[in-house]
Amino acid sequence: MNAAMNHTVRNRLVATICCAMLLAMAVVPEVRAQASAESATVETLTPEELQYHTFPDQPAPDPPSIKDLNVSQQYTLSRQRREFMALLARHLGVLSLKGSIEDLKVLQAVVDRNVIADDELYEWQTMGVVFGDLLASQFDLGWVSYEDDRGVSRALRFGKTDNFVFPVTLFSKRIRFKESIDVQAIYDALAMDIKAFKTLPVAPGSRSR
Repeated sequence: MNAAMNHTVRNRLVATICCAMLLAMAVVPEVRAQASAESATVETLTPEELQYHTFPDQPAPDPPSIKDLNVSQQYTLSRQRREFMALLARHLGVLSLKGSIEDLKVLQAVVDRNVIADDELYEWQTMGVVFGDLLASQFDLGWVSYEDDRGVSRALRFGKTDNFVFPVTLFSKRIRFKESIDVQAIYDALAMDIKAFKTLPVAPGSRSR
């Protein structure tokens, strides 16, 4: 009798284990399929797009505050220009810039000759200021103070429109995210954006980066 009972218990235990295994085999593909579907719908953003991306559950930010540069911001820009020119003189023997697109070759030489180390983000920002001056002169843009929920930035603005370019951190961000720098290509891409918002009606709040 005991042997028969033990045999019955073993049979029930084996049956239970088999059922559990079958359920697991049925559930795992479903989980994998769900995970695959979710991963397929994940939006991929570049670091710069992420900075201005609004997530579905994120409340709409307050509109930015745009002002003329204050004295401190003007002084900081002037200091950064001087510091970058001193860097050009030390490393490339360049004592002045022409204020034309020919200056792009000088800026590319800074990149190609590793004049600025990858961890010298402030120095990359001084290059961004000089690059911004070139954009301002070529496309009739003006420096302004741009303040939003992320803080205060120095930006270039076209007239009194809501179209902005943020050149100061243009190179430092690319270096931080290990991106290569083609100064001419960056200039050409921005030139297209700027020409577009100068000739076509653009929705308020648009930005060029």
